[in-house]
Amino acid sequence: MYMSSTPIESEVVFSGRRSATYRDALHLFPDAWLDDIAAMRRFLQPVDGRRVLEIGAGNGHFSRAIAEDVGPTGLLVATDPSTEQLEDLEIESGGRIRVFGQAAHMLDLPIRDFDMAWSRGAVHHISDKTAAWAAIAAHMRPGGKLVIADIFAGTRLAAYFDDFIALSCCTGHEVSFLSREFATSLCALTGWDKPQFTDVTTRWRFDTKADLGHFLRLLFSATETFTDDDCLVAAERHLDIVSDGNGIALLWPMTVMETTRLPTAN
Repeated sequence: MYMSSTPIESEVVFSGRRSATYRDALHLFPDAWLDDIAAMRRFLQPVDGRRVLEIGAGNGHFSRAIAEDVGPTGLLVATDPSTEQLEDLEIESGGRIRVFGQAAHMLDLPIRDFDMAWSRGAVHHISDKTAAWAAIAAHMRPGGKLVIADIFAGTRLAAYFDDFIALSCCTGHEVSFLSREFATSLCALTGWDKPQFTDVTTRWRFDTKADLGHFLRLLFSATETFTDDDCLVAAERHLDIVSDGNGIALLWPMTVMETTRLPTAN
């Protein structure tokens, strides 16, 4: 059963047309993000029996992989302010995934003491990051691990989003990118240890550049004004596209932040 809260305006963007095209992108190109799944497993390490909290689960692409890794004795709780993309996830999982329609800054779940928390590509949509960090901390056991993979301020990826995605996306893309300095302050203010940061570049793999352009137009739900080729040209302007075996790959440079929940004060 879904639990609802009223998220602030910038956090509900994945509904309607944008939700549908995002889902279509990953349905048509299911292997595009295999590197991203591998990166999640490298940093989060969701092994058998772990209780995992996912922030901004989107369409459940990472949720399914995490639930598979934690096995029948583990639990994944997937949260997102918009549950439109997650409607079937809980049923499909046979109860190993619980879904709650809650925004990160208002998180209040009936389940606590998570071993780890994961968020990929969602934090830049959260306006009140201080409240979000504190809310996640309140749901973690002492020593619990938080892993965030996202776009950070001042990077090529941030420039790509500010220059083209904000212009072309049907919902716009007014967001707030983290800096390493602010993320470190957030952790200190909300009960987390000093974070570590790692720059990670994954490869989004496709057979052709035409496939990549189509994937990007769907993933970021470009308006009718923009073609597949427009989306490809913008990616080429800001990012790197390389030959990858029999096809091509878009190099996707994100930053991973890792930290742990400090012991609760007596």
